[in-house]
Amino acid sequence: MRVFVPARTLPVPTTPPLPDLASPSSTAARTTAVIDALGPLARDFAIDWVAECASTNTTLLYAPPHDENRLYVLVVDRQTVGRGRRGRQWLSWDGASLTFSVLWHFPPGAAAPAGLSLVAGLALARALEQLGVAGLHLKWPNDVLVHGDKLAGILIDLLSGRGRRPAAVIGIGLNLRLPEHAAIPAQTGVTDLAHALEAPQPAPALILAAILAELHRLLDTFAAAGFPALRGAWEQRNAFAELPVCISGEKETRHGLCAGVDDDGALLLRTANGIERILAGDVSLRPLAEGGR
Repeated sequence: MRVFVPARTLPVPTTPPLPDLASPSSTAARTTAVIDALGPLARDFAIDWVAECASTNTTLLYAPPHDENRLYVLVVDRQTVGRGRRGRQWLSWDGASLTFSVLWHFPPGAAAPAGLSLVAGLALARALEQLGVAGLHLKWPNDVLVHGDKLAGILIDLLSGRGRRPAAVIGIGLNLRLPEHAAIPAQTGVTDLAHALEAPQPAPALILAAILAELHRLLDTFAAAGFPALRGAWEQRNAFAELPVCISGEKETRHGLCAGVDDDGALLLRTANGIERILAGDVSLRPLAEGGR
């Protein structure tokens, strides 16, 4: 079942509908709980919570809704072909994670915004801090860490205009309670919200509402003033600030000190030759053995 927040204007849809998935009534109840928790902000969202799909990002890329006046949110209980950054697979188990994608249209006339993955990570971190998570840091360009272990990841896909306003699909995967048998191939540790919180974990619908509210606030700031307005807040949570790092690209590996990010969201690497800009999407970031947290 799909539940949408009433919009001020509803354009006539012409794109193919989302898959007709068998969603139990519980998904409708959770959607209603998200809407209630969002309060007045709910009018700016359209929310679709389904039981299963291949990938929330892929679904929105191939069948984007025509409503450009709201943030469209697709939430799924189980992804069968989840995607991570640089072609990696996003692993998920039933009830173990909060997985969703948000379709956000760029301001009219704006180019593809630089630093969007960093803004999404910052919004996620701030929402989790409000829920009581301590020890949060941001790992450039798209991971949220707790005491050095990965708690959440972000995947940004750009949607070309094709006669419409350009948009981005912001995919977020947050570990809620990983099963004990989970085998996760990763170079760094992985954690979940159940271990990161001292208090009982809120319901997934309330966690989602907190994230969406913060994402709404930061995207408004981002649209008006760009990443420079949020750069300082991101730097405060930089997991590798002034630490020795190793950056692995497709063709080469670079070493240096992490000197933060610039106004475009590019990583600044301090080397013997000076400051180098590392662009999002081209590299992965790993702490050196003697410099990791």
